[in-house]
Amino acid sequence: MSKPAIASTIAARDGLDSLSRAERKRRDTRDRIVREAESLMRSQPIDDITIQDITDASDIGHGTFYLHFKSKYEVLIPIVEQQAVRWDEIIQRQVSDVTDPAIVLASSARYMARIIVADPLWRWVLQHSGVPVDDLRRAIGRFAARDFGRGLISGRFQVPELTIASSYMLGGFVNGLLASFDSADPNRTIDQMIELFLRVVGLVPEEAERIANLPLPALE
Repeated sequence: MSKPAIASTIAARDGLDSLSRAERKRRDTRDRIVREAESLMRSQPIDDITIQDITDASDIGHGTFYLHFKSKYEVLIPIVEQQAVRWDEIIQRQVSDVTDPAIVLASSARYMARIIVADPLWRWVLQHSGVPVDDLRRAIGRFAARDFGRGLISGRFQVPELTIASSYMLGGFVNGLLASFDSADPNRTIDQMIELFLRVVGLVPEEAERIANLPLPALE
């Protein structure tokens, strides 16, 4: 290889390395903002927290914050997404030996709903009208879609139109959670919601009721 070609290759490699370092730095900064914001939001009312509080805790300037987020409320989305991922891993271990897709879907949704209702940050996000539906779908919808998909592939679930059923279930899940916040028995409200979901995907009422009310062992 000629010297110019070698020099060009080295320059290209160095450019990739520099880009990689820049991307890593950007990611690390964003992660620090999310981490420090969550710590603040779990220690005091969200509305009382300022951007200045978050930038001070993260040791960054306002300009850096706005490179990643438009407002303090937007930081809540990755916070709840990360929470959802961590809890989903725990829930999936809990149901790993279950073979019936209907029980997997119901148990996973019942666990996740109980976790969300018990978490003040989740409650605030769901009650905050400015949070887009697409953000909520990314935060909690993909796990339900996975379990729903398994039931469809196996033939356990039957729906006349997939897109409508998926949208209906996501909207129903969010609204069911909102209803449970004001319920005298939130867990009962959640289980009734899941029973309706099972009926939507084709289970007969008696079976849907039985599965939606199975005992839920404590999560490890």
